[in-house]
Order: sequence, then structure tokens, then C-alpha cells
Amino acid sequence: MSKTMSKGKPALTDFGIVENNHYYWWASWYARILGYQSLRTLQPSIEKAKKVCLQLGIPIETNFIPAQSEHGADTKLTKFACFLIALQADARKPVVGRARTYFLNELEELNVTLSNEDYLSRMIGRDEIRQLNSQLNQSARRANVKDFRFFMNEGYLGMYNKPISEIKQERGVPANKSLSDYMSMAELGANIFRITLTAARLKQLKNPTQERAAREHWKIGAQIRSMIKENTGTYPEELPLALDLKTLQKRLRQTQLQLNQEVDQTV
Repeated sequence: MSKTMSKGKPALTDFGIVENNHYYWWASWYARILGYQSLRTLQPSIEKAKKVCLQLGIPIETNFIPAQSEHGADTKLTKFACFLIALQADARKPVVGRARTYFLNELEELNVTLSNEDYLSRMIGRDEIRQLNSQLNQSARRANVKDFRFFMNEGYLGMYNKPISEIKQERGVPANKSLSDYMSMAELGANIFRITLTAARLKQLKNPTQERAAREHWKIGAQIRSMIKENTGTYPEELPLALDLKTLQKRLRQTQLQLNQEVDQTV
């Protein structure tokens, strides 16, 4: 009914508890298994895993259940929660690596999908771009920008040497999709840098106009373009695209159902 985390050792389910036809594992036990000194030291990884649930639209309360164990305040974790925590835990710990391998071996299709994908960091980066763009629009408004599409496109022209519509068309991104959903972590980071620097620059402008604000956005984009070329040997529009985050998120939601399936008590 279950696989072992390492050949010849007890199965993960041997350490779980069954409630309402589902398996759960104490977070305090899982912390020790992953090589942490205490539940407290694993807590940052748990919080990151919870954030992933929020991003996926998966209820936290059904995967991370506060409860009292013999160790005091504790948390009951579903198998999906254990999977997310392993992905967020310290990769330098050998046991963490084995735990990741254990889960991904169970998820053959997802394993292939995620083999070269820094998808959790990409989701965080994508969401950060959305938040920063909202803040940039506020800064642009204070800099007397009225045509926000024109202002934003100037930043893309500076960084990619072409408007956003052409970037998407040439890179095979559907017109109705967001380019940030396809960006690698390197490209996301470069755009976060562009947005952050532009917002800071707009605050320094004296007697700003829409034309001057757009020009500053273009200049910063062009500077970052040169940095990317110098450090990677390629221009931003030539960077390889990653798998659509929407597709990854859909597969992760399916993963939750697969890992948290009801216990077959007839076996």
C-alpha cells in the first residue's frame, strides 16, 4: 500500500496517523526526520509551504492542522504538506534530498515536469512583479503619467528593444497570456530590478512630465538589457522561456488530490 522513503526502511505511512480516512504526520516528528533540531527551526519552511498553498488556491487549514501532541503545540500535516515542506527545506541536508526524491518518485508525471523548474521561486517572483507594477503605476501617477500603457511599454522597449506585443508573438506566448507566467527566474529577477529602479527614479524627478517619466523607464530598461547581455551573452528577448506557471499550478493542485487520497482500509 505504500512505498518506503529509503530501501529497507519503514514506510512513511508507518509513522502516520489515520483520521477521517486520511493520513497525517506530526510536524514535530517530520522536523526530526528532515534533520532539524526542533519544530521551531523547521517553521520557516512550513510557512513557505503554506504560502505556496495560498498561491495555488489550496486551503491551508485542510493541509496544516494545528493540534496538541505529546510535544505540546504541534501541527498535523497531510502528505501534500509534507511534500511542500520538503521542497522548501534546506537542500544541504541529505535527508531533505531523499525526502524530495521519495515524493517525486511517487509523482512520475510531476517529476518530469519539475526536473528543471524552479517553479516555487517563479511563482513568488511572478506575484512580486504584479505587486511592484501596481506600486510603479502609483509612482507614475504622481509623476503626471496619464497614459500608463505608453509608460509601461517604454520600459519594455528599453529592456527588450521591442514592444510587449512583439515580444510575446516572437517568443510564442499567447496574446491573452501574461509574459511573466513564462519567464525563467533570471528574467523575472531582471524585471523586478527594472520596476524597482524605475519607481525609485520617479520619486527623484523634479517637475516630472509623462514624457520624462517614460524616458527614465526606457533608460533603466536599456541599462538592464546591457547587463543581461554582458552577464549571459544573450539579450532578454532571447532568454529561454519556462513552462507556463498556470500549467504547473494546475498539476500541483492535481498532486494534492493524488497525495491526499483517502486511505484504502480494505487492504
